[in-house]
Amino acid sequence: MKKILLAAAVAVCLTAGPGARAQMAVYDAANFVNTLREVETAANQLTQLNAQLQQMRQQYQMFTNATNITGMLPALNAPSLQNPMPTASSIPGQIAGASATLSSQGQAFYNLNHVWTATGTDPQASLLNRSSISTANIQGMAAANLASIEQRQANLNAMQTELQNAPDIKQVTAINGRIAIESNAIQGQQAQAANLTAMASAQKQTDQQAAL
Repeated sequence: MKKILLAAAVAVCLTAGPGARAQMAVYDAANFVNTLREVETAANQLTQLNAQLQQMRQQYQMFTNATNITGMLPALNAPSLQNPMPTASSIPGQIAGASATLSSQGQAFYNLNHVWTATGTDPQASLLNRSSISTANIQGMAAANLASIEQRQANLNAMQTELQNAPDIKQVTAINGRIAIESNAIQGQQAQAANLTAMASAQKQTDQQAAL
């Protein structure tokens, strides 16, 4: 009986020995390296997502916090620059050279070109005096309009330089908006200059008819 028990115990030991060794932790280096790589990749992706989120927040702020377009280059907002021409109601008298209609802009040309003032109240003397005033006023209006266009053009060039150095899309949008405003203003002033030329030509013909 003792021999049978001893044999059974040896058999149990022989059977249990290999099983116990199989339950020990086994270190797999390749699998561990792969796991580290996956963790690193996930961390990089998270960093990229955070960067994209910050960029989206900045872009949102750019679009929601609008820049004051008309506040750029405030010198361009001066009334004399916005519309250098006299009021429409005063233009007929200045073009015709009526009495006491010599404008401040026309005064400089009148002083430069005026040689003689006709005396008397006859139509010929009146026509000569009106013509000199009319010519000076027309020159003054044309000079003021030209000076305004030149100043706008200079500021447009400055804004184009700013556009190239704009730090963000909000600034680009604002500068482009102001450039569009000033470009339209220049076109309007060019139209005014064309109208002034037409009125000056018509006044010249009127004066020639009156001199006959």
